[in-house]
Amino acid sequence: MNKLIWSAFLFTGIILLLSFAGFFLNEQVYQKVGIINDKHEVLRKVSDSLPVQATISHQKWGSLHVNDEVSLHAFVSYMDRIKQEYEPKLSTDTDSEQAILSGRIQYLNGSEQTFELGSTFTLGKWSYGPGHETPLLSALQTQLQSLFYTPEHFAQFIRTAKGLTFRSDGVQGNLLDHEKGYLVSSIQQALEIKDQVEIKQLLLRKQEPLGSITAYKEDKELKNDRSNILHIVVYSGYVVMQYMGDDNGNSIYLQTGLEKLLLHGKNEKADIR
Repeated sequence: MNKLIWSAFLFTGIILLLSFAGFFLNEQVYQKVGIINDKHEVLRKVSDSLPVQATISHQKWGSLHVNDEVSLHAFVSYMDRIKQEYEPKLSTDTDSEQAILSGRIQYLNGSEQTFELGSTFTLGKWSYGPGHETPLLSALQTQLQSLFYTPEHFAQFIRTAKGLTFRSDGVQGNLLDHEKGYLVSSIQQALEIKDQVEIKQLLLRKQEPLGSITAYKEDKELKNDRSNILHIVVYSGYVVMQYMGDDNGNSIYLQTGLEKLLLHGKNEKADIR
């Protein structure tokens, strides 16, 4: 019986000893609990990472300013994915020469970063990417290019185009200057059809196109340069715009009438002076 009592006391003593040792070590390592006030640091990091505006320039489309949160968030999300996927390298002159898009991003704290996008993505002095086209870089290029797909920018592309050709009923030729002016004005005043139900209804009509118009930004001899070409398919009451430099082949529907430019028949072109 005494042996049993002695064993119980010994066990209890060991437990108490271990408890005191644990408490002592905890006090030595952690001392006391404190509150770290890092509100200012958190706000600084948010300011550093929160974009408020981007200026984007395209070789063929000109420049625009982006302020809406959705587009800015999409842009920054692509940037983060690119930086995670590729190791940074110091940018070179070749990166700049191959860039199709460029610009700057402004953040909430007033800081700015420049960027360039071509076969690589350059942010500040760092370049990301393998030096050739990849799905991720192509997707970012498509996303940024789509910001230019508005009636105003389509009209500007056509206004500054070096060549304008038409094709209708087997007849093809060049648009005259006054016809170019009519086309620019019509596109500029057009309404974009965004409702997918309405677009589906147009497709279900299975209308035959009246013809097509092609704008060559630099020179119509550069037919193999996709980034040089804007193609317009003309239907009764609407047109379908397609920038051939878009890797996704996106089509934009505009409500406008260009029938006068493409009257059927070789010798019948409308008087639109």
